[in-house]
Amino acid sequence: MVNLIFEKKMIRFKILMELYKRSDANVDFATDLQSLAINEGIGLRSFMTAWKYLHMEELIKIRPMSSYGSFQGNPHYYASITHKGIKAIEDVYNNDQEPTYYFPPYREMIF
Repeated sequence: MVNLIFEKKMIRFKILMELYKRSDANVDFATDLQSLAINEGIGLRSFMTAWKYLHMEELIKIRPMSSYGSFQGNPHYYASITHKGIKAIEDVYNNDQEPTYYFPPYREMIF
């Protein structure tokens, strides 16, 4: 069971970290997180679980696609990182040997 929890937390981190990097930690940048996850090798079922968690914990914010002009991808999973999400990512690096509330210790995550 511990491995399952660790794996889910690692997938959430991977998605949020990629959004953090692509947005340059900008809460106004939005993208299709499903495409982002697929590009990172994350399957649909794992993505859906992570998407719901990240949204419910307010680490991401769902964005209406119409406000961003033309777009290629799935409009249902268009989102941006939140300030809370930025802090959650940065907390991982404050001490790479300790877990945070949301994520395992960075040094234990293998990508």
